[in-house]
Amino acid sequence: MLLTDIAVEHTLTPVKGGPRVTLVLHPFTNTQRDSLGKFEIVRGISEPGGKEVRRSTFVSFQQLAELYAKGVLDEFGFSVRMCPADGKYPTTNPVKKILPTSFKPGSQFDLAVQGVDVSKPASRELRTALLRTNVKL
Repeated sequence: MLLTDIAVEHTLTPVKGGPRVTLVLHPFTNTQRDSLGKFEIVRGISEPGGKEVRRSTFVSFQQLAELYAKGVLDEFGFSVRMCPADGKYPTTNPVKKILPTSFKPGSQFDLAVQGVDVSKPASRELRTALLRTNVKL
């Protein structure tokens, strides 16, 4: 399922030359067992020895809204795995940093973000998911 409430333009530059193509990308839910129906968020971190690695975790629609409302994605440099509407991307689906300006005003996701009580602590499930990316809330 695509979350069409969020849309980001992405320009695809062919490796062997040719015309550039601009696509509109949306976050999409995973289809695998444990992460079925969840969105993938990705963060680059430095491991001991200076090696840069990417860590990802999967969050639900409501958890993604909570992370945006609390500013966690921006604060810790998270990106969201994206997919074009037709589902066809020539390589691995890209990750993009998504600003709240990319939300469709008044959409279901925008309302979910606005409805989050930021004074409440994050749920245990969300805190556990973020530990995979070395983030403690």
